[in-house]
Amino acid sequence: MMDKNTEEKKKHSSAYVPYSPYRGVIPDYYPSVPLHWHREFELAIFYEGRGEFRIGDEFINVNPGDIIVIKPGTLHSTEKKGSRKLIYDTIVFDESILFGNHSERCYTDYLNIFDRDDSKITLPINSATPGYAEIKKNTEELFESCYSFSGSGDLNVKIKLMQIFALILESGTVNTGYSFKMSTDVIKPSIDYIRNNYSDKITVETLADQCHLSKSYFMNMFKKVTGKTVIGYLMQVRIDNACKLLANEHMAASEAAVSVGYTNISNFNRQFKQLTGLTPKEFKKRR
Repeated sequence: MMDKNTEEKKKHSSAYVPYSPYRGVIPDYYPSVPLHWHREFELAIFYEGRGEFRIGDEFINVNPGDIIVIKPGTLHSTEKKGSRKLIYDTIVFDESILFGNHSERCYTDYLNIFDRDDSKITLPINSATPGYAEIKKNTEELFESCYSFSGSGDLNVKIKLMQIFALILESGTVNTGYSFKMSTDVIKPSIDYIRNNYSDKITVETLADQCHLSKSYFMNMFKKVTGKTVIGYLMQVRIDNACKLLANEHMAASEAAVSVGYTNISNFNRQFKQLTGLTPKEFKKRR
């Protein structure tokens, strides 16, 4: 678990605008970016100078044209190397832009690799990366859209981020602790069952039965394929749907909790904050 003392206090996203772009110039704007983490994804492209990124336990040298991706909850910092200024653009964005509803096929079969604790992107993304030219082109267009500060720009930001992450997947630079090509067919019946019945009482045994597997084998396979425990995944789907319900200003948190399958409002409030970083009340205020 990340140290709360190093969590960045600044809020980079809201329900209205789920991202924030920044221009970085080291040392003009600040001498360096100290070690910190946040709950959002971050993507940066470098234009001038040389620098060193610390991402988790890795130290990565960056040069002009390089692209970096940082997963949520990852400790990271930035320092300039050499005499020239380090100039870059970065976007910090909520995972909802990529993942949408965690029960959708594009998440369960494709994008969830970025949500796995054991997934790793080979960094930096540069001219040695397959498909780099197209990734770089889309990243440059992404920041053009970011700085338009408009509804149409927001739509283009979502489109470009989807394209960039799809291209990163196609480049073969994302790896996990197991072969991501492993067939997900064996657990798909459980995913479908959760999608259609998340508001009901669901047990691990019920889901294992849907897949015709023993409980222990099913739990192990589910974690390998999704990167989440069964309970963790069910919680994510329920909170996703609660967020949609709370977008209605007349929907109370207690109503939303019951609608998505919670019988204990305290558990709902705790898990909602655990996944979103906000209480249901705070979430509604940010709408």
